[in-house]
Amino acid sequence: MSTTLPGSDSLLKRIRTVSSIGILLDGYNLSVIAVALVPLTKQFHLDAAATGLLASAMLLGSIVGGLVAGILADRLGRKTLLIWDLVIFMVFSVISAVLFNYTWLVVARFVVGLAVGADYAISPTYLAEFASRETRGYHLGYVWLAWSVGAVMSFGLGAVIVGWLPPALSWRMLFALALIPAAVGLMMRRTLPESPHWLQYGRGRAGNRQPTAKGASHLGRAWRLALVPWFLMDFSTYGLGLLLPLMLKSNGLASTTGAIIGTGLAALFGGVGSAWAMMKLDRAGRIFLQVRGFLLSGMGLWVLAVMLWINFRVFAVLLGGLMVVNLLNGTGPGTTCGIIPAEIFPTPIRATALGVSTAFSRIGAIAGVFLLGFIEVRYGLGAVLAVAGAASLVGSLVSWLWRIESNQSSLPDVLGQAALASQASEP
Repeated sequence: MSTTLPGSDSLLKRIRTVSSIGILLDGYNLSVIAVALVPLTKQFHLDAAATGLLASAMLLGSIVGGLVAGILADRLGRKTLLIWDLVIFMVFSVISAVLFNYTWLVVARFVVGLAVGADYAISPTYLAEFASRETRGYHLGYVWLAWSVGAVMSFGLGAVIVGWLPPALSWRMLFALALIPAAVGLMMRRTLPESPHWLQYGRGRAGNRQPTAKGASHLGRAWRLALVPWFLMDFSTYGLGLLLPLMLKSNGLASTTGAIIGTGLAALFGGVGSAWAMMKLDRAGRIFLQVRGFLLSGMGLWVLAVMLWINFRVFAVLLGGLMVVNLLNGTGPGTTCGIIPAEIFPTPIRATALGVSTAFSRIGAIAGVFLLGFIEVRYGLGAVLAVAGAASLVGSLVSWLWRIESNQSSLPDVLGQAALASQASEP
C-alpha cells in the first residue's frame, strides 16, 4: 500500500519532525541522567545500588510504556497515543524537577520513562506508514539521528549547567529543559491525521488472515531479529554510556567536567555515524549496515580493553577510541535496530512488535547498567569494555543468521504477508 495524500510531501516532513522530537526527548532524558548523577550522588549521598536504580528508573518505565502503548496503538490508532504520551511526559518532567525526596524522584523518572517508551512504539510505526518504500530508510534514519542530537544536547547543556549552578539546582534545570521540545511536539501532533494503514488494516480489518505454518516460522524469525540484536546493542551502549562519566571520574581519567564533555563527544560521534547511515539505508540496506556496525564497534571496544589491561591509560587516546566506537555503532545498529521492527511486521501488530522490541532492548540496557557497573567495581574499566565488545560481536553474528532485509519492500499489511516479506532473505 502506498500512501498518497494531498500535500503528502509537506505532511511527511511534519510527521518526520514530530516523530523525531519524541525520540530526541528519549536521547536527551536517557543521557542527561548520566550527567545529573554527578550532582545527584552528592546531594542524596547515593551508594552504587541507589545510583543504579536511579539511572535505570526511566529504562524500567520505558519497558512498561513500550509494551502498553504498542498494544493500545494497534487497537486504538496511532494519533491519540502520540498526543497523550507527550502530555504525561511534560507533567512528570516538571514533577521530577521540583522533588526533594530520592524515592519519589525514582518514581517520577519511571513515569517519564513510560511516556518515552510509548513514543518508541508509536512514532517510528506512524512515520513508516506514511513514507514510501523508496525513501523509508532515510526518513526512519532521520528519526534515530534525533536520538543522538538529544544525547549531545544533554551533555552540552550538562557541562555548562553542572559547572555553573550549584548541585542542588543543576540537575533540576537539566530535567526541566526537556519541556521546551516536548511543548513544540505536542502543538504539532494535535493537527496530524490518523495513519491510513491503520485505518484500513488495523483492528483485524481487511482479511487479516492467520499465516501458514511456514509463515509462522518466518514470523518467529522476525521476532528474533527484532529482539535479540537490539537487546545486545542497548546492553553495550546504554550500560556503558549511562555510567561512563562516573567511570571516567572514578578511575582518575578525567575531572567531572572533563568526564561529561568526553562522554558528550563520544555521543556526538554516534550522531555523525547515524547521519552517515541515514544517507545509506535505502542503498546499502539495513542488515549489511547492522552486521558491519556491530562487528567493527565490538572489535574497537576490545582494542580499548587491551590498552587498559596493558596499563596504557592516556585519557585523550581512550576518549578518541570511544568516539570512533560510537561512530561505528551509529553507522549500524545504533540506527538500524529501531528501524527493522517497524518494517518487517504487519500493520495489525506493527506497533505492538515495536513496543515489545523496545521493552526487550531496555531490559538489555538495565542489565548493562547493573552488570557493567558491578564489573567495573570488581574488575576495572578494561573488563567493562571487553564485555560490551563481546555483546556487540554476538549482535553481528545473530543479525546475519536471522537476517530479513526490508529495504525497498512495501510494508506488510496483513498477517499472511509477514512471511512474504522475509522469504527473500533466507540464506
